[in-house]
Amino acid sequence: MKKRGIPARRCLLVTADTEKILERLSQEDEYPRQDFLELARVLNAEIISYSHLHRVSSFTVRLARRFLGSAAALAVLGFMQKAEFYFTTAENAGMVLAFLLKFRTGVTHVMIGHRISAIKKRFFFRTLGLLNRIDALICYSESQAAFARNRLKFPSSKVYRIDFQVDEKFFTPGSPDDSGGIVSVGRELRDYPTLFKAVEGLSIPVNVVASSPWSRRRDQTQDRPIPENVTLRSGLTYLELRDLYRSAVLVVVPLQDVDSPAGVTSILEAQAVGKPVIVSRSPGIIDSIQPGKTAVTFTCERPNELRQAILWVMEHRKEAEDMGALARQAVLEGKTLDHFLDRIKGICELAERLRDR
Repeated sequence: MKKRGIPARRCLLVTADTEKILERLSQEDEYPRQDFLELARVLNAEIISYSHLHRVSSFTVRLARRFLGSAAALAVLGFMQKAEFYFTTAENAGMVLAFLLKFRTGVTHVMIGHRISAIKKRFFFRTLGLLNRIDALICYSESQAAFARNRLKFPSSKVYRIDFQVDEKFFTPGSPDDSGGIVSVGRELRDYPTLFKAVEGLSIPVNVVASSPWSRRRDQTQDRPIPENVTLRSGLTYLELRDLYRSAVLVVVPLQDVDSPAGVTSILEAQAVGKPVIVSRSPGIIDSIQPGKTAVTFTCERPNELRQAILWVMEHRKEAEDMGALARQAVLEGKTLDHFLDRIKGICELAERLRDR
């Protein structure tokens, strides 16, 4: 990263299984810009991901993978690369890397923390003394940033709460359609049972895409009764997903009651397309939306409340459309991929300057 007198250094972007994502994209005609590729570009970083573990002959890495799991093995692989700057996109590998970096000096480490409040993770943060080997912690929700500052005792100067991103150049409004009724997308910490109860008996088609390229969570649509008006979709290309959003009257994101920003990707995609969104009032997502302004909210696990919100949107189409347009504008003003990249680049440059002092 060459800027403001910062010397160029070897930078590693340690992230999830990029190979599967890129393989899928190679079969599609058009798709959104991928954040991991754009991050690697702006940070001038090399990418290492779970995909690399299959091609490594190192006994140490294979041993770590067998006994500690893929995330730990990826951290070990990154550590062995001896970079001067590390950017880890999740805490599973980032925490292990932070521990390993305790045995090396002159290295900068920036980590994204998605849900550092999980009991097992907070235990490791405290007992292993990882704070001094994470030079900047990036969170997508204030609940996680506050947990880092107040419970884990991260210095406030090292904790950054930033908005997540969407490629607004790909997810754009289309021609009016509304044939798709209700659309719900995503898997991470979703509460589809609540959605199914809310829409049962309604004469509104519901399309559910309970898939994700990143989440390993169990599909909450499996092994349960599906209402007659609900269609389960899978295997969509990005173009098909965008068309599904565009054809919707509204998008519903039913979430479990958690303190992490689950659902933020689907929310931003729908808002970028200009659709009204109904979202569970989950503590982890509430500061990523503007309740009553860019989204309608309902209490978690309250299907009757969700049903009333859906009926309100159906009966107040003009107000809902205005909400969707306002949400699109909010995305353009601060939640695009370029906003995201600029913020992270600035955080990394500051962390590196402070480490060099």
